[in-house]
Parts: sequence; structure tokens; C-alpha cells
Amino acid sequence: MGMKAKTALGIFAVVIFILAGCSDNHAEGRKIDGQAYQNEGNGEDNAVNTLQVGTKYKIVGPTDELRDMVTVMMGEAYWPDTLLAEEELAERTGISKDMYESYLAEYQHTEAGVDMMILVEAKKDDVDMVEKCLNDYREVLLKIYEQQPQNRAKVSASRIEVIDNYVCFVQLGADISNLEVMGEDAMISYCQQENEKALDLMEKKILSN
Repeated sequence: MGMKAKTALGIFAVVIFILAGCSDNHAEGRKIDGQAYQNEGNGEDNAVNTLQVGTKYKIVGPTDELRDMVTVMMGEAYWPDTLLAEEELAERTGISKDMYESYLAEYQHTEAGVDMMILVEAKKDDVDMVEKCLNDYREVLLKIYEQQPQNRAKVSASRIEVIDNYVCFVQLGADISNLEVMGEDAMISYCQQENEKALDLMEKKILSN
């Protein structure tokens, strides 16, 4: 084979390699070991439930689907915006990764806000323990926000409900500042309604599967 032919063949091989790499990098989703992964699009190192450190793909599980349904329904009234990693969930609630199949925990990342949603697909033998951990966590939050009327009302209105093997902790309400003049009962009642809407939607989805 002549020198020109070898050079042309080498260039062709490099082009094919680059194109193949670009194709992988722009994939919107993929399956690895039978699990679906969704492109996060930001490549952040602190993504939750990632396949490996620094990847921009995260596991798409049933708890993610439930969360997405709630956010669509509530729109701008859904305030949780920061995900908890496994270690953070365990540190805050005592729920360790050997107690569940999947989870999603999201909270409002501001000092003034307490909106939160924790969804745990618990292992069959750990449903009661996960529920206890979340109830204990709720009691801690009540003590922390005892002197903050709006946040205390939101925690008081929070709901922990077991649906099949899912344990759902819902603490929503968004902006209730205009209700504070009406008293704590009015704030609690409104937040309870918001939590019920989220739980009803998730319950229908879980029980339909």
C-alpha cells in the first residue's frame, strides 16, 4: 500500500472515531445494565443517584416519575429545588440505602423555606422503619421551627402516608405569607390541601401500576 493510501486510511479512521464519540455525547438517554438513564444536561459532579462521579446521567426510577407528576400539577407552587444525596438522606432522617429500592428527596434550599418532598420506595420488610424514621424527622422539624409561624404551620400540615411499599413525606404550601394575619389554623389548612393534592395524584399513579 502506498504512503498516500495509508495516510488517507488513517485520516478516515480518526474521523470515524470522532463521529462515534460525538454520537455518544449527544445521546438524550441510554440503557446500561437494563436500567434507564436520563441526560441531566449539565455534567455536574454532585448529581444525585448518578452512575459514576461526574456523569451527566442519573437513574430514572418510579420516584422520579411521581415527583415529575407533582411538579407539573403544582407549577410555580412547587418550591423544593435541591436534591438530597443518599448520605444526606441518611444523615437527616436515618433512612439508609439498604432500606429502599429507590428514593427521591428534594427540599427548598433557602434558610427561610421548608417546602420538601421525600418519596421512598421501601423494601418490603423496611416499610414500617422508613415510616418511623420520617415521623421522627418530622418531630425534629417541629422543634426546629417552633418559633417561626409560617414554617411551623407547614411542618404541622405535612403528611406522611404509606401507599403500597412507598412512604411519602409531603411538606408543601409555597407562599403563605398572606395567610399569616388569619392565624396558624388558616395556614395549616391551606398547606394540608396542597399536600393532599400531591398525595392523591401519587396514590392514583402507584395503585394503577
